[in-house]
Amino acid sequence: MTRRRPPLRLGLRARLALGALLLALLAVAAAGMAAYGFSRTRALAAEAMAAQHRIEAYATLSMRANEWMLGWLTTGQRPGDAAVIGALDVLDRLVAEDVAAAPDEVEATRRARQSMAPARLRAQFRQLDAALALATPGSSAAEAALAFYAAQAPGVAAAQIEQEVRRRDQALSAMEALRRPLLSAAIAVALAAPLLLLALYFWLFRPLFARLGQATASAEALVQGALPEQARGHDELGLMFARLRQISARIDRRRARLAQDFGRLEGIVEGRTAELSAANARLAGIDSARRRFFADVGHELRTPLTVILGEAELGEASPDPAARAAFATIRARAQRLFRRIEDILRIARSESGHLDLAQDRVDLAQAATAALADLAPVLKRAGVTARVDLPPLSVRGDADWLRQVFAGLFENAAKYAGRGAEISVTGAAVDHRASVLIADTGPGLPPDQAERLFARFARGSAAVDGFGGPAAGAGFGVGLALARWVAEASDGRLMPEPGPGFRLRLDLPLWKEEAWPVS
Repeated sequence: MTRRRPPLRLGLRARLALGALLLALLAVAAAGMAAYGFSRTRALAAEAMAAQHRIEAYATLSMRANEWMLGWLTTGQRPGDAAVIGALDVLDRLVAEDVAAAPDEVEATRRARQSMAPARLRAQFRQLDAALALATPGSSAAEAALAFYAAQAPGVAAAQIEQEVRRRDQALSAMEALRRPLLSAAIAVALAAPLLLLALYFWLFRPLFARLGQATASAEALVQGALPEQARGHDELGLMFARLRQISARIDRRRARLAQDFGRLEGIVEGRTAELSAANARLAGIDSARRRFFADVGHELRTPLTVILGEAELGEASPDPAARAAFATIRARAQRLFRRIEDILRIARSESGHLDLAQDRVDLAQAATAALADLAPVLKRAGVTARVDLPPLSVRGDADWLRQVFAGLFENAAKYAGRGAEISVTGAAVDHRASVLIADTGPGLPPDQAERLFARFARGSAAVDGFGGPAAGAGFGVGLALARWVAEASDGRLMPEPGPGFRLRLDLPLWKEEAWPVS
């Protein structure tokens, strides 16, 4: 007993491809028919129009020649032949275009033979013109020349006009003949398109929409945790339904495992949350202790500083000028230290733990000069000279901290520049910002090490004491880092600059009310 072969079943993809192919073939047929009709109609219309132009050109030539002969007969003199020659030139051009537009070499040869008529007309007119130039009006020679031209030229022109009329009528007849099959084909395509769409709907789209509705219901069941409907059909959608049922079963198994893992995870999270709460409580205690420590240190330091300030004010009343100067220096340093302690207390009281600088109008020249006066003993002991050559540049910042920036830079130069070095502070207004260059004539640093000194606790390796020897404990390496912090907090920059010695460029915004010229 032979086994029956199962009937051939097209899959969804194959049916969609077949439907798309049929629609594409119909569209290509319609487009090809339209393209052919348009191209053929345009060619026939162009041929008919060209024939009409040649007919008009022959008629114009005959009219110009008759006008030329009438002028000779009435005036007895040869009129200008520009109009006749122009008409002949137009006719030559139209005939040449007709030959060039021939579809093949045979047709081009045939049209070229027919194009001899304009040359014959031109020769006959030249012959008439030459004969009349030698004859007198009314003479037998003139009448013979006119009669000969009248017997030859009109016949040639009439024959060409008749030929062009036939070509025009043939082109128009071909256009009319082409219209009927094109109209029939268009009607056939117009009827075939809806029939094809209707067949595709019942054969492909309606079953597909039904299966898609089933897929939507299965997806909703899968979302609600139920199994999708049993797969129906043997195409791609049927395979998708089967896969959905498998996926649903796997999801149920994984959901059970996830529930177990989630229970364990909740226990872990509760334990970690308790640990984090305890750590936060410890950190809050540490922060509170830090604030209390800063407050206590500040209060402890303010009392002796108040005594020092009082004693310094009393000492400034001394009759000895040297003693008054010394006590004035002590009072200035004590006031600066008092302001730093106030900053520490402000940090301890603030919620953020940061120090906010003032944004006042500051004269950079005054700040640099005051810092130079503070560091004069240190520079003198180190054998370093300094000069401030700044124009009156008013910037926006904190006067006391900017003074501290210059003081730190002078102190840094005193430590590392070496005896005999010179420090210069110059600057100008550039693009509404103050640009200040602090440079010394010391040994400087390699370019790859200059930026490293701006890190906190970084120090150079060439610090010297006041006698030219290595400085023991030359500092903690926070001067340049502090100076850069102050510059950036004032919306400025402090950057190393290439050149001899150690050079720094301080850039700060000018006070907005000032209108300094841009250099």
